Amino acid sequence: MKTKVFLLATTLFAITTLKAQTTSEAKGNVATSTEQLTKTKADLKEGWTKGGTLNLSANEAGINNDWYNVNKGELSFISIKGIVDYSFDRKKGKTNWLNSFRGRYGVAKTTSTGTKFLKNDDFLNFNSIYGKEFRKSWSYAGFVSLESRFENAFLTPGYIKFGPGILYKPNAHFSVLFSPLMAQVTTKLKTSLFNKNVYGVDSAKKAAFGLGAFLQMNVNYDIAKGINYKSTTTLYSNYLKNPGNIIFDMNNLFTFTVNKYIGATLLFNTRYNDIETKGTQTQHALGLGLNYKL
Repeated sequence: MKTKVFLLATTLFAITTLKAQTTSEAKGNVATSTEQLTKTKADLKEGWTKGGTLNLSANEAGINNDWYNVNKGELSFISIKGIVDYSFDRKKGKTNWLNSFRGRYGVAKTTSTGTKFLKNDDFLNFNSIYGKEFRKSWSYAGFVSLESRFENAFLTPGYIKFGPGILYKPNAHFSVLFSPLMAQVTTKLKTSLFNKNVYGVDSAKKAAFGLGAFLQMNVNYDIAKGINYKSTTTLYSNYLKNPGNIIFDMNNLFTFTVNKYIGATLLFNTRYNDIETKGTQTQHALGLGLNYKL
């Protein structure tokens, strides 16, 4: 996939979205669930809009030594995962300031074999977009983000992005940011990795600089009463190193609210980054436990 194809595809996406937006308003059709994500309505409230989810879930499963039609031997498994997803946005006149924090941490162990808890998820991401409208729903914007993990060497790896862009935000549920010049600093601060070539950072170096095209799409939508869907999708092409290799990352989180304190989460994430590994990475998890709306 070439950089030119990437730039053309993202440009066509933005134009198509705007065209569909205008057509829908002109015809005055009743919006479907899909259209509600892209329609331009006056639902962007002035001031702060805050909200999110904090979920702590556990999963336990086991069989005894006599369970029929399985490998002999008692087996017991337990896992614990915490998820936080929080957004705090501010609108004032023609300015929009969009902020989000996402974090996950999980451990698991096979209790029957006496193994220790092993980490099976560790992720944190913060990003901020500040934009000023030049026409309805469109803004000149600045973007900054930080992605890393909580435990075992912060910023190893770390991905820090910053740069200008164009923001399309027709309502409170949907936004797209595109930047043709997004800087990325990849860090490798763990001492034991200093002399290794990992994460795209050369040996004897702690950081690598990149500059490329970047696209981010955010969705935050209540599918039905008690069911919320949030998604963040990013694509990045580094002009300075293998620009034809597109780094793709998509995070999907469904939150199911049972009552004020009980809920379930379903996440499915897909990632392609050939600097990390030669293959598509996928992750999924379903959890039931304590759930609190922030």
